[in-house]
Amino acid sequence: MIKILSFLAIFFPHEFYVSVSYMEFDPKRKAIEVQKKIFFDDLELAIKKKNQLTNFDILNSNKEIVNQNIKNYLQENIDFIINGKPLDINYLGHEYINGTINCYFEILKVKKIKKLIIKDSSLFASFKDQENLIYFETLNDLQTIRLKNPNDTHEIIIPN
Repeated sequence: MIKILSFLAIFFPHEFYVSVSYMEFDPKRKAIEVQKKIFFDDLELAIKKKNQLTNFDILNSNKEIVNQNIKNYLQENIDFIINGKPLDINYLGHEYINGTINCYFEILKVKKIKKLIIKDSSLFASFKDQENLIYFETLNDLQTIRLKNPNDTHEIIIPN
């Protein structure tokens, strides 16, 4: 799916709005590691709109300013509640690859997951047809989640 998203971003102006996240729970690190891919122009537009920035260029602005804006945007639009406790995302950085911004972050201090609530409203305010696909893997079990505007939240119960 990620290769298809990258291919489409290069060769076609897109008429659909989608982001793809891959999340994996690493019990040794006690962390959920996340990679989120978003079309760069969609993310740039959302950040410009939210912060009323006219000169913001996600590909050419100062990297520290871009990182700060992406970090703030993700923290405002993505929430994790694990076993009833909200946990913050630890933003690690981003890179531009084939028309997408790949954002990297993690959720730390996750000992065990019994119940996980994921909220991802990224780009929902900018695009009414936005979909956020999430692939969540824990203990060799892969779940696919499709969040479609306005439904931005999904609950996962992990059996013991």
